[in-house]
Amino acid sequence: MTDDDDERLARPDGHRYDAPESDDSRISKEWAYAVLGLLVLVLLVLVATGTVRIFPG
Repeated sequence: MTDDDDERLARPDGHRYDAPESDDSRISKEWAYAVLGLLVLVLLVLVATGTVRIFPG
């Protein structure tokens, strides 16, 4: 690459351009976030119903 190409790909904050992620990577992240969100939701319901106590006593 020439210096002009490097200048074109550089951003003002000093970081270089990152290529877009693949569809497989994006989909696997979506599933991971969905599972994490479901886990948090279940924990919130368990705490709200008193099944899981945060402060024993």
